[in-house]
Amino acid sequence: MDTLIIGIDGGEWDVIDPMLESQELPNLSSLIQSGYRAPLSSTVPPVSPPAWTSIQTGTNPGKHGIYDFSTFDRDYRRRSINASDRRATPFWQVLNDMGVSTGLFKVPFTYPPGDIDGFMVSGFPTPNNISDFAIPEGAANIVGSPERLFEDSSYQRNGDYDAFMSDLLDVADRQTSILLNLLDEYDTDLVMTVFDSADRMQHFFWKYFDEAHPRYEPDEALSDAIPELYRVIDDGIGKLLNRAGPETNVIVLSDHGFGPLAYDIHIDEWLQANEYFSPQSTRSPREVISMASSRMVGLSWELIKSLGLDDLVKEIILPETVLSAGKSLKNAPQNRKSADWKNTKAFFTTLSGQSIYINLIDRFSDGIVSDEEYQQVVDDLRSELLELRHPETGEKLIRAVYDSRREFDGWAVEDAPDLIVESDPLYTLKDGHSDSLIQPSKQYKQERSGDHRTDGILIASGPAFGEGKLADAHIMDIAPTLHYLHDCPIPKVMDGDVLSSVFADEIIHSREMQFTGGYGEMERNSRNGLRRKNKS
Repeated sequence: MDTLIIGIDGGEWDVIDPMLESQELPNLSSLIQSGYRAPLSSTVPPVSPPAWTSIQTGTNPGKHGIYDFSTFDRDYRRRSINASDRRATPFWQVLNDMGVSTGLFKVPFTYPPGDIDGFMVSGFPTPNNISDFAIPEGAANIVGSPERLFEDSSYQRNGDYDAFMSDLLDVADRQTSILLNLLDEYDTDLVMTVFDSADRMQHFFWKYFDEAHPRYEPDEALSDAIPELYRVIDDGIGKLLNRAGPETNVIVLSDHGFGPLAYDIHIDEWLQANEYFSPQSTRSPREVISMASSRMVGLSWELIKSLGLDDLVKEIILPETVLSAGKSLKNAPQNRKSADWKNTKAFFTTLSGQSIYINLIDRFSDGIVSDEEYQQVVDDLRSELLELRHPETGEKLIRAVYDSRREFDGWAVEDAPDLIVESDPLYTLKDGHSDSLIQPSKQYKQERSGDHRTDGILIASGPAFGEGKLADAHIMDIAPTLHYLHDCPIPKVMDGDVLSSVFADEIIHSREMQFTGGYGEMERNSRNGLRRKNKS
């Protein structure tokens, strides 16, 4: 193994640094002392789907086309995205073409897995009831059920935070064990894994950890949940370092940082009051049936799991055709919510996306905004959002509103939501009806007390790297840096730069930076993943 990349989803220096000072993270400490550290800037917004995809491709979302966990079709139906929606080439495909073998384990947004020289076990979000989550087949046999890779979210939804904490810790510990078993079987030049439990833990346990949180709640067990997870991850890093050996170059990174969250801004209420969004008073029969069916399927599966019958149902009672149908149903388009689209100029996307679509005639089936009106609607909405204030304190709630046509560049910009909103760090936008604009932050009816920050973490340590601190780096810099690390040409299509400052002098003086064309836009292919266009 020449290179080991370890991702910590939501890894945050404000959590790590105090633990380094108290000597609780010996393996991260060792890597930092013998290498480089830096803040790592994320995408706009700093959310996992676009961020991890920019890490994978070295491109901005305007090229890779991933903006959120889901997207909307012309009829306002929402569907989940996966790796087949990626429209730029990930670094491992390019490295494979150049003779570098790669092993990926739990890297987010790699389902369904594609051809690879090495092995791939797909990461979040991977459906539970499928068998095509890993290649080659032997890798799937080592893992077992994909449910072993991820936490049981029903604990959080039901408010059982002790069980949720225990489950997240178990998932992180088990992740290291499974990866070590995979490394016994597969020898690749580069290995990448991502500990995604950190994101979930910090979303829901931040108020127990942070005494400065507006809703801080002391709890002897839960207050140590976040630090304990970092300890488990650090222990896993130590085991992986022992397996890799001292000659391996190691990169530790996160897709975004983390910090406290206290309040939801119910933006639909504001959009309605300002005549941008018009809710529909009654749902259509089709919408009612669709919502009821979706909820019944979800509740039924949670009940089956709670009774310990999920394996029996999957392996004995349900034939493969039914499981395939269930997988298709899960990824099928679903109505976002009812709306009077003929009187709606703009609508909010999702809690994760923090974005707004303009209801364009050319984009949506019931669009009402013409191309000629578009820029005026965008400008008006943007300026009004920037003046949004707390109804009681008068404080400004919105830090920035980004126009995607100016923020992004590439062939997939037209798929982007029109505006992306950055709120005050203690606030986040949320859809749905509310009795007031501002409410305590919740998700699945449970408190949500932590949220993403733009700056994540970066550590680079090993024979190829020097020592010191880097003022800043961007997640788009990771892929071109990996190409340079492996002495491979860098695709010209990449937007990031090689982080040349982190390399040892002998590497910089002896290794020329090379570039290549041929890795441009990739088309969607619903049956076979992605196919590359013949363009540079």
